[in-house]
Amino acid sequence: MIRLNGKGPRVAAVVLAGALAACEAAVLEPEFDTDVETFVGLMNDHRATVGCEPLTWISEVANVAQAHSVDMVERDFFDHTNPDGLSPFDRMAAAGLQLSRGAENIAWGYGTADAVLQGWLDSPGHRSNIENCALTEHGVGLYQTRWTHLFRTP
Repeated sequence: MIRLNGKGPRVAAVVLAGALAACEAAVLEPEFDTDVETFVGLMNDHRATVGCEPLTWISEVANVAQAHSVDMVERDFFDHTNPDGLSPFDRMAAAGLQLSRGAENIAWGYGTADAVLQGWLDSPGHRSNIENCALTEHGVGLYQTRWTHLFRTP
């Protein structure tokens, strides 16, 4: 787990292929703001330049992403795995979201949609997630400057 002691933006990426069993859990409703809307447009425009279809927005995936962004702020950590040991795929499964393929990008300290997209595109792992045409759905969470971008293919 990465503790938030340093200054400047940070990014991290994780990828998983394989099925997860579905569970039920309550999730937070994301606040869809203009930064998230701008990010989604820019990111899908970028995907088109590499021959990928736009990702489909799934509110339930966005709920899981938003909950993780809030959790990272409230519990002062920056990691794909939360302090309870739950991975992004565990969190999606707990929300009843099945997947055959999934990925997560997280970022901290980027104040704009343009900046976080550029930060992720400058990182090979993050770029790979964004440009993975096999991933078809997504949701984005943003709380303060903690970004969570969850991808999945059901």
